[in-house]
Amino acid sequence: MDSKTLNALSSAIFISRCTLTGETVDTDDKRIRASGLYPDWKEGQHAKGAIYNADGQTWECFQEYDNATYPDIRPGSPAWYTFNRPLHGTSRETARPFVPVQGAHDIYRAGEYMIWTDGTVQRCKSDTNFSPADYPQAWEEAPAEPEEPAQGDAGNE
Repeated sequence: MDSKTLNALSSAIFISRCTLTGETVDTDDKRIRASGLYPDWKEGQHAKGAIYNADGQTWECFQEYDNATYPDIRPGSPAWYTFNRPLHGTSRETARPFVPVQGAHDIYRAGEYMIWTDGTVQRCKSDTNFSPADYPQAWEEAPAEPEEPAQGDAGNE
């Protein structure tokens, strides 16, 4: 099974659990956990609130646009960030690669995580529009998740 299929399956399980407990997918972190069910970005009309994947990120359109009118709006182009914002996770599991902040709509907030260019997972300590290289005081390396003991290991001495 390829990684895209595994991500879709994991996302479907997450959505099913939310449904069973009466939760909604209403935060960036939950949207990232459900990202395997969102489509990959394609040229066309994009409505405010639309969510899609591109360049290893999950994005939300915060200003509608149509590529027929604005052909330069595509992932990675400077115009992209005027209409789309990356979703930021609040755990190591939902950390995504760092995206330079373009405006107030996509700053990193305290408690959000990202993957820095050296591969480390960083946790934002205070709201910032700067990277760890530009303002290290706002960031800390996130500790690794503690390993769970193997089944049957506890109390067997």
